[in-house]
Order: sequence, then structure tokens, then C-alpha cells
Amino acid sequence: MSLTAYDLSAGLFARGLTGLKTVLGKGEAHAAASGRPPAALLDAQLAADMHNLAVQVHWAVEGTKLAIARLLGEAPAVSPNDAKSFADFQQRIATTIAYLSSLAAHDLEAGLDRVIEIEHRGGSKKFSGGQFLVEFAIPNFFFHVTSAYAILRQEGVQLTKGDLMGGWG
Repeated sequence: MSLTAYDLSAGLFARGLTGLKTVLGKGEAHAAASGRPPAALLDAQLAADMHNLAVQVHWAVEGTKLAIARLLGEAPAVSPNDAKSFADFQQRIATTIAYLSSLAAHDLEAGLDRVIEIEHRGGSKKFSGGQFLVEFAIPNFFFHVTSAYAILRQEGVQLTKGDLMGGWG
């Protein structure tokens, strides 16, 4: 079986978001068991010059939606960063996974050849859709997901690599 555009985008993002749901669930349970306010975990960060857990989760979810919009040739729109609780983030992730599951695989195929331009502080960069996935969207997604995992580990949440990867113990 050959990999498809769906496998490399929506399928991969859905799997990563499912792992993020697990990790966040354990974070919320840890806060409840330790008597720590959940907001303290959402505000935690790895370093002073890095975003906190809430922002990492926001951009994991938003990055997914933005990447798919670009592959579909739609105008990307960023949702506000106004989630305030673990429940808010769990809902956003569930909604995004449901959206990813609703996509037709063939709709993403044309996106691999589409020219995608990303604006950034230093200017802009053009990619083919395939390059965009491999060089930007996938690494960016996993940066935010892994940062969220690392923040919770640093805060004492008992997590394993399998929690993030799903079903690996």
C-alpha cells in the first residue's frame, strides 16, 4: 500500500492529536490528584523564552487546521487563543480530529502539487504541497506536541513515550 496525502497529513495529525489528548488527560488527572490548580499546569513552560503549555496545545491544533486548509487551497483562518481549561483543549482537539476524519482522501491529493507560500518575519517561503508537509507542517506540529509533553513531564506528570505515541505502553 502506498502512502497517500491523507496518510501524511490528516491521518498523521489525527494520530498525534489523539496522543496529545491522552497526555493532557494525564496532566489534568495529575493536577486533581496533587491539589494543584490546573491553570498552573497550563501556564507552565520549559524555558522563559518559550510559550507555555496552553500556547503549545493551541498551536498544535491550529497548525493542523492551517496545514490542511493550505493543502486544500483554502484561505487559512486562525481561531482565537482563548481556551482556558483542559476541558476547552480536549474539546478543540476532539473537534479537530472529527474534522480530519471527515475529509475525503482524494481532496488532499491535489494539495501535494499545490504551491504553498508561508509568510514569516523574514519574508516568505514557497513550497510544493509535499515539501510544505515534510519541511514545515509535520515538524512544526510535532514541535508543539512534543513541547506540550515535555512541559507536563517537567511538571511531574507521569507520562511515557507510549502515552504520546498511542498504544506503545
